[in-house]
Amino acid sequence: MFLPYGTGLLLVRDPAVLHAAHAADARYLQDLSPVDDLPDFGHLGVELTREFRGLRLWLPLHLHGVRAFERELDEKLDLAAHVHRQLAQDPRLEVPWQPDLTVVLFRLRGTDEDNRRLLAEINSSRRVYLSSTTIDGRFFLRLCVLSFRTHADRVEEALGIIRSAC
Repeated sequence: MFLPYGTGLLLVRDPAVLHAAHAADARYLQDLSPVDDLPDFGHLGVELTREFRGLRLWLPLHLHGVRAFERELDEKLDLAAHVHRQLAQDPRLEVPWQPDLTVVLFRLRGTDEDNRRLLAEINSSRRVYLSSTTIDGRFFLRLCVLSFRTHADRVEEALGIIRSAC
């Protein structure tokens, strides 16, 4: 949802299960006492303090609505599919898997060292940043369309940089 890591919420049917898993009674906690009928959030998670992670989710949804996030995600999925189609047409590249989400894996038809050099050259442009992974002992480049600021013009620029670097 284009939000920072650590953002989210957890809905539970039985808070007693969380309490049983996370409650602590260390000596440095002896001065804590319940406040009215509020739950002790320190006993419901791994942290002793209550991080308000839900605000990072609630506020954008409240301001922009669910549909705005749906539109952005649809665009990113379409862009990843476009990247896959474009790279798959290049005979110099292997593009073995359709993207399930917004990550497109590809590699030069060559050695892992060739692909490491390709990644370094692409990233040296400082216009786009690709990462890598190793699958079944083979080095792959990863193009991941994640930012809400990434649109077709940036994807086309990235494709141009990739083609030039090949």
